[in-house]
Amino acid sequence: MSFLPHLAEISLFGIAIEPAVPMLLLAVLLTDVLRRLLARAGVDRLVWNWPLFMLSLFGCIAGGLILAMPSI
Repeated sequence: MSFLPHLAEISLFGIAIEPAVPMLLLAVLLTDVLRRLLARAGVDRLVWNWPLFMLSLFGCIAGGLILAMPSI
């Protein structure tokens, strides 16, 4: 028995939106906050390719959020 809500498509003005889309938007926000914190800490000078590092970080955050969603 699960107390988590059932994930279904969200209807927004007649357009069906997958449940993963809000998680991807949350991942974008978390990645941006983390990018600013890491740049302020000076990590950007230690990384060889900063955009590639941020893309991989976004992939890890988005994948983790989507995998943490309860199954449909």
